[in-house]
Amino acid sequence: MSRFNNFRSKLADELEIPNDAISDNFELTMHGNKKVIIENHLGLTLYEDNQVSVKTRDQDITIKGSKFKIEEINQYKLIVKGKIKEIVFGMKE
Repeated sequence: MSRFNNFRSKLADELEIPNDAISDNFELTMHGNKKVIIENHLGLTLYEDNQVSVKTRDQDITIKGSKFKIEEINQYKLIVKGKIKEIVFGMKE
């Protein structure tokens, strides 16, 4: 773990907040195959009925399926609903 990440972890502990709150890492949560929540994203790169692509600091995430709708989007959180068939993680070069 780098010194900077170690500092963030200690700071989060001192402030009694979750480590993710000050991290650059994204968090992805699935609710069955109907909903995906991505926290700490950098925005959408593609939004279509059958595919959604999301940018994060280190990876691009592509969600494939059908009938996608954006339930919520803000600077921190993105919620995609639909029939999810596949999630692909692509490392940035």
